[in-house]
Amino acid sequence: MRRIHGTGETLRDLESRLGALALRAGMVTPDELQRAVAIQNREKIEGKLPRQLGLILLADGVVDELEISYLLCHQHTSRHPPF
Repeated sequence: MRRIHGTGETLRDLESRLGALALRAGMVTPDELQRAVAIQNREKIEGKLPRQLGLILLADGVVDELEISYLLCHQHTSRHPPF
């Protein structure tokens, strides 16, 4: 199983997270996701408040605002099933 560099987590561990959703939807590649996570980790190491993954992907032009909205909606509904 491929691990996300710098986190110790596998993509399976990230099942309901935005990055994993974007990967499954084909909106990002594994390399693009790893790059965004690496940016988050670097920001943490530098003592900054790390940006949310969606904001990094948006700033890098990997996804657009409509795709982020779709992913956030899907992420919310997958955590809170309607029953």
